[in-house]
Amino acid sequence: MEILYYGVDFPHEKGKFCARGVFTTYLVCCFSTPFTYEVNGEMLPGQCGELLIMPPGSVVYHGPQDKEQAFVNDWIHVGGEDFHNLMQKYPLPQNTAFSIGNPKFLKNQLEKLRDEHLLKRTGYEEMITCILTETVIEMHRLYQRHQESHSPMSRIESAREIFLRHPEKDWSLQSMAELGGYSVSRFSALYCQRFGCSPKAELIANRIELAKQLLHYSELSVTEISERCGFKSIYYFSKYFKAAVGVTPSEFAERNQV
Repeated sequence: MEILYYGVDFPHEKGKFCARGVFTTYLVCCFSTPFTYEVNGEMLPGQCGELLIMPPGSVVYHGPQDKEQAFVNDWIHVGGEDFHNLMQKYPLPQNTAFSIGNPKFLKNQLEKLRDEHLLKRTGYEEMITCILTETVIEMHRLYQRHQESHSPMSRIESAREIFLRHPEKDWSLQSMAELGGYSVSRFSALYCQRFGCSPKAELIANRIELAKQLLHYSELSVTEISERCGFKSIYYFSKYFKAAVGVTPSEFAERNQV
């Protein structure tokens, strides 16, 4: 991956458009002001906070919506086969303005890139590659989440995030469904459709993985771990743990003491 140019909160002169040109790199930019841009000879409007990705070979031409105003954006030109492959693996709209729901994301990433590029600390080249990779993947995730924000699955994913982050709570199927605003039957059906398993099964699997970590690395008792992982009793903890792992929690702890 090769960074050619970049700008953070880059101010343009009043009424001025960027020079119409064709680049051999990707241009990724996010606008802090309303803008217009050209695609196939047509000028299209873009809104504050939207991103624009122009792939290699595109005509790059954009500017303010009002010629009496200036526009401000964050932008970067990136080349290289590795970056192209990354964009293919985690696709995002190209040659069209779109939102990811976080207008400051690109700016924050570019500030990190700028620091690495300017200071050139140990491992800065590898760090730049990591930041660029993170930028594309996270933009892809944010875009998907933004697109699905009004879909039934967004509420399912939000509910899942809550109960998996808090396995210690006494989650019933009813309380999980209420997080998403669904009936139990509808929630279960949508959850299985999205994740390929029941919410209860995934919660238990998550609790077992947490218990394995605590048994391996902590000095907590089996009873304390059972409570921290959300099991109602030692009996149920041992039952589910042995079914998943093949040994009881105590036996697992003995075999995996650090």
